[in-house]
Amino acid sequence: MIPTDLFEFAYVPDWYVQLDELTEIILPESWRFKKPTCETKNFDTPILERYINLIFRKQSIDHNTAPDTLSAQGFFHIENERACFHTGLYTQRYKAVYACFERNKKQNSTLKWYFNGFCDEVSPNLKYIHPLPNKPYFPAMKNGVNFIPEWPIRVNVDHILGDEENLERIPSKIRKVKNLPLLLETAVELARRKSVIEPSIIVPQGYQNRLQYLLPVCLTNMVKPDLAMTLSVMDGYYLGNLSDT
Repeated sequence: MIPTDLFEFAYVPDWYVQLDELTEIILPESWRFKKPTCETKNFDTPILERYINLIFRKQSIDHNTAPDTLSAQGFFHIENERACFHTGLYTQRYKAVYACFERNKKQNSTLKWYFNGFCDEVSPNLKYIHPLPNKPYFPAMKNGVNFIPEWPIRVNVDHILGDEENLERIPSKIRKVKNLPLLLETAVELARRKSVIEPSIIVPQGYQNRLQYLLPVCLTNMVKPDLAMTLSVMDGYYLGNLSDT
């Protein structure tokens, strides 16, 4: 059993600095109350602070009540010298952000763990942790019409770029770049990651009595989509082609 309070679980140095650094790497949000009802020590990121404490509590409770060790590690990974949990937040490149801990070696502290900070999945702090903990799950939060954003998307690059009509849909300023296939696949992967945290960007549609999905893809601007990718449901993945719409 692990404590359900962050500060009972780990020694946390420079907490407010850690939160400020977190805001620098995650997708931009307003973390202040517009009309605070009372004064707080944390003026800049009080909403973010409450959110992290809430997620820590949820993941630790789910870890403690899991039916077996494997399931428990999916909520909150604790093994040897490392521990971490998925914050449910993402970087501006839509990489998951984790809260990371190591064994506490401070002699003046009785807590078992030391908070290392927040990092994305490619951090050295997570190098030897596999699989990484899952994203916090809230039953009330559902994606539209059973779309599964974790499924990979196989982009039919040869068909898209080998067809003159399809190629015309690519923005003209990048149509002749040498790495266009890689650019297209990278843009689709970023769009898939975005759909994990913003399921509302996915639009379901019917085609020949089958369900498909439209995924907006940004090639030249991270905010404004350049085209829509049609995702056909396959066996454990989606096949991506350019939309006719």
